[in-house]
Amino acid sequence: MELYQSLLLIVLCFGLILIRVPIAIALALSLFLAYIGLDLDVIDLALDSYQSVDSFPLLAIPMFILAGNLMATGGVAQRLLELMDELVGSMYGGLAIVTIFSSILFGGLSGSAPATVAAIGSITIPEMIKRGYDKGFAAGLAACAGVIAIIIPPSNPMIIYSLNQHGTAVSTMFIAGIIPGILFGISMAIPAYIVARKNGWRGDTTKTRNFKTFMAALFRAKWAMFTPVIILGGIYSGVFTPTESAAVACLYAYIIGVFVHKDLKIIDTFKVLVDSAGITVVAMFLIPFAVALGKLLTSQQIPLMLTQFMSLYMNNYVSAMLLIILLLLFVGTFMDTMASIIILTPLLYPIVKQYDVSIYHFGILMIMGLGIGFVTPPLGGNLFIANQISKTSIQNVFVGSLPMLVGMLICVLLVAFVPILSNVFT
Repeated sequence: MELYQSLLLIVLCFGLILIRVPIAIALALSLFLAYIGLDLDVIDLALDSYQSVDSFPLLAIPMFILAGNLMATGGVAQRLLELMDELVGSMYGGLAIVTIFSSILFGGLSGSAPATVAAIGSITIPEMIKRGYDKGFAAGLAACAGVIAIIIPPSNPMIIYSLNQHGTAVSTMFIAGIIPGILFGISMAIPAYIVARKNGWRGDTTKTRNFKTFMAALFRAKWAMFTPVIILGGIYSGVFTPTESAAVACLYAYIIGVFVHKDLKIIDTFKVLVDSAGITVVAMFLIPFAVALGKLLTSQQIPLMLTQFMSLYMNNYVSAMLLIILLLLFVGTFMDTMASIIILTPLLYPIVKQYDVSIYHFGILMIMGLGIGFVTPPLGGNLFIANQISKTSIQNVFVGSLPMLVGMLICVLLVAFVPILSNVFT
């Protein structure tokens, strides 16, 4: 495959996406035409697609999605919000900061950005609007905060990256995301506080907050706080694999939702299963075609050609990182994060490997860069969820998210040029 042919394939795929063809179908159709044009056996396309989903570790994704939905419905999100409100709820931008740090905690349970926006945003966005926050800012903040869920472990994109990049352990990727995930939250909290102080948006100062009320909130949230201990503690202690931990998380979430919190009614279980299945189908339908595209490009030596081409403009580590970040930001606006990881990892990692970039550092940087695409049109999955909750326009949500997006970009650059932040525990 010549370089111009591969570019034509990518342009065709993006063109189909721009005219609102579903991403998975756009990938599949582009691949089918490429196989025909290159006179390759289309059966290989089917086999590559099938083998990509015939994976035990991949089962963790639908189970973490289910666990996140069970926790959102079972009262976990509400109790996490109450706990964070005890800590920062009375300060300027208190409810905004509560939204961010609750998203960190809930993201550590669900691993899904859209699920986090839906769970946390459905509670905090209406409350922020009621307290005088601008609708666009409230929705944009929740949309940005949801992105933290794919940086903080357990993260579905981290699972995909580890499976796609041989020699990468899922558990080590999870560890690598802890500090960058917290920094991502801080990078949003600072501009949120500045905007809130400027506009006089303050938390509820009439509510009594002291050590006693904090301990009461912590006691109510104890089962939620114990979830990461089960998930991550089980993985790092070797008691179970990441996939098994996802199954345990589902069982645990169901038990506390139905029998402990009693917010999840048994009759509602079917709806949670249906909703989780819908999200899973959308996510998993992308993976086989993205893997097949990655294999096709690799077999045609496209990574080597791209590396040689980009090396002409990358004279050092700084230029290489800046160009890659720009590419990730661009691709993230049009393509699903997990599909992008599968396609771009074998293309881009050889470029930075010559600068001794850790495979885990690069993975975190890639997920952070692509994750911003959750908040940027035209794809912007988090924007649409926040838009539906706030009942304002997509444009208002995007404009409201801009202060946090600036902070997120600064954080991506910080992680890119201070590798120790993602390597300290690996």
